[in-house]
Amino acid sequence: MQRKEYLVLLGLWLVSDALAIYAALNVAFDVRYNFDWLPLIEKLVPITERYQIVIPAAVPLWLVIFAFNRLYDRRYTLNGLQEYGKIVIACSLGILVLVVLSFFEPNLSVSRSWLILCWFLAILFTSAARFVIRRIVRWARRRGYWLTRALIVGANEHAKAIARQLAPATHSGVQVVGFLDDYLPTDTRVLDDLRVLDRPTALASVARATGAREAIVVQGAIAWESFMEIITQVHSTLNDLDLKLSPGFYEILATGVRLSNDGFVPLLAIEKNRITGVDALLKNMLDYGVSFLALVLVSPLLLLTMLFVKIVAPGSVFEPYHVLGAHQKPFTTWKFRTHYADPARRTVDYPLAWWLYRLGLDKLPQFINILRGEMSLVGPRPIPVARAAVYQEWLPTLLAVKPGFTGPWVVGAREVLTLEDEIRLDLYYIRNWTIWLDLQILLQTALRLLEGVRPVTKR
Repeated sequence: MQRKEYLVLLGLWLVSDALAIYAALNVAFDVRYNFDWLPLIEKLVPITERYQIVIPAAVPLWLVIFAFNRLYDRRYTLNGLQEYGKIVIACSLGILVLVVLSFFEPNLSVSRSWLILCWFLAILFTSAARFVIRRIVRWARRRGYWLTRALIVGANEHAKAIARQLAPATHSGVQVVGFLDDYLPTDTRVLDDLRVLDRPTALASVARATGAREAIVVQGAIAWESFMEIITQVHSTLNDLDLKLSPGFYEILATGVRLSNDGFVPLLAIEKNRITGVDALLKNMLDYGVSFLALVLVSPLLLLTMLFVKIVAPGSVFEPYHVLGAHQKPFTTWKFRTHYADPARRTVDYPLAWWLYRLGLDKLPQFINILRGEMSLVGPRPIPVARAAVYQEWLPTLLAVKPGFTGPWVVGAREVLTLEDEIRLDLYYIRNWTIWLDLQILLQTALRLLEGVRPVTKR
């Protein structure tokens, strides 16, 4: 992204945030004092002078808070749901600052219900404004604007995996223009239409020729001498180029990494678990809370379904599936049987079985697996034990988390044409997990089931 383009984007963010915050504070004032229908809230006459001071002063204050939460840093915005999470945190801090100020200055004391309304509406309005800006940026990226042109130094499988992850450029904002490699001849096709442009030592000249502003160096994919030459040029001929290092184990790395400084030596420490700390707590609360509530609510439906299957297709009501769990621990999950129990008719679905599958009712018994800690509400599709060898290449990553009741293969059903497509979605989910992504997938799953969309491909 060019500097001028970033300044335009920054201007859009500042103006839209300021307008959204100002509108939220004023709408909250109108709702609080001009509406009689609010329950449990006493009708009061506002001290208008206070709000005439607080509202205009709060807008620049909140913009500063937004800046400290990196909401104007393009590295943390425009992609994924983290931006909206930062908005929630920033708006909460904004309200907290107003509360603190009211303690120190009684003349600035405002209604508590107004503050609650401000918090809710500020999140709503600001998130809506950011959503609109995302649509504008995506529209502009399709026309070649607001893109960062990048070179990938190295052309092995890890380098190609990074290039695939960055596609399409309209989503990532990074447009890969080619590869530089020590081992492949110039003009060799590496991935789709992307080719080897030159040797890694020619990075500076190739960047100028292609207009690249960023270079991703895959350390294990190039000769050590080339890597050392690039590093020594960082502050000289490569000064105008953003240089990023990939350690070369991207494709097999299942967990996250953290920067460790041991004796002032920067090292990457591999985390033992993919989801840890507060993230693990949030995911467990979502899994156990929603699953327990769902079991209570659908227990009558479970009993009716069991009775229906028993009457229509006599035999075992449930069908076991032996699958691999997190860290390759096998367990058995259950589904309602959707075909006849008679071996001679085992491939024939009984009447209305298609509706059980279409509405996802066949998977209701898996809530038990979630409560037992074997599965998660959202995760990769469970891998059958009998077919584990097919996924040997991806097992370390796919089994870094619990398999899911639903997951990216459901919400991306229209994009899943092959097994590789499904695995690509699962790998993206694992490497980019947030609690917001889980909530998004759960909502999209409900919408897909209502639309009657459920992937037919099975592992």
